[in-house]
Amino acid sequence: MQQQKPWQQFQPRLGIYKHLPMPVYMKAKDLPQYGEVVLHSHDWEQLIFALSGLLEVTSSKGQHLIPSGQAIWIPANHSHSIATVTGAKLRSVHLEKNPIRQFVQQITVLKVDPLTRLLIAKASDFFTDHDAKSPRSKALAFSQQQLRLLDVLIDQIGGLQTQSLSLPLADDRLLLPILQALQQRPERKTTLVQWGEILGASSKTIARRFEAKLGMSYSRWRERLILHRAIQGLSENRSVTDVALSLGYESLPAFIHMFKKQMGITPGKFISGE
Repeated sequence: MQQQKPWQQFQPRLGIYKHLPMPVYMKAKDLPQYGEVVLHSHDWEQLIFALSGLLEVTSSKGQHLIPSGQAIWIPANHSHSIATVTGAKLRSVHLEKNPIRQFVQQITVLKVDPLTRLLIAKASDFFTDHDAKSPRSKALAFSQQQLRLLDVLIDQIGGLQTQSLSLPLADDRLLLPILQALQQRPERKTTLVQWGEILGASSKTIARRFEAKLGMSYSRWRERLILHRAIQGLSENRSVTDVALSLGYESLPAFIHMFKKQMGITPGKFISGE
């Protein structure tokens, strides 16, 4: 296991603005190991792209993992923090208007296709020199070619697909002991009937509460938690076998099957960045 280090906290760099300097604005930031951008919100929409490393975005609704090469959508006025254990390079696209209407009101992890990755990397370079020379200036001058590329980027963002890497949380008196216990020991295989005996509630009551408060079943929530821990472990360069055993898997093929079913790739390919 990777030894815990002191967290380094950072303020959001766009805090100098009350409004965006232009309808689309981009920022590049490198976070060190155990680096965190503290809880904040802003009046505009934001796409955070993980160029490298693993990001964890925390909001009042839950925890969201963004592996290298993927992104997360942050709607306007949604408080969130950004943290990384591995260290990460991130690129943020800030927009006055939301091109992704289907999930305008919720933080959502997104699959990013190769073309959009290239567009984000290229477009972020447009803002680097300006930010270094005059970060408060609103006089941003771009060529017509650069503006067209930004338009294409916005169109691409609008077509991105969602990825199930959000772990919903709830401050519910009945569910909280279960959520906390599983987060401490995700390999725990306690059934709903057993939880009912521990908490003095029926398994049906607990099952209904999971659906009502978290939007998913107990088994699905536990599976999502295990996937989170698997991604975190693999991103910290732990072996596939070590991660599988730590999550209670007695069979390595079963762990690989679970991971591929959820992520579309094997743990080995995830580690290699394919």
